[in-house]
Amino acid sequence: MASRAYDGPQKDPGLALVLTILGFFFLAGLQYFYLGKYLKGFLFLITIGFLYIGTIISLFTITSATRQVNRDRALGLR
Repeated sequence: MASRAYDGPQKDPGLALVLTILGFFFLAGLQYFYLGKYLKGFLFLITIGFLYIGTIISLFTITSATRQVNRDRALGLR
């Protein structure tokens, strides 16, 4: 059976970035829960964003991660 491409709404890179910034003030890892990466989101949550170092790195990488999730969803991989 061939997989069909998903044509639903795409994840917004801007919202993912806002959720990353909120990780400094509220709950770290919200951006990964939004992208469907639940294990990584949970790890960020219990380690306070790997002591904020992971959250800082996410500021620079979350937009490309969001684009990758959107590509995977368009191809039916997620």
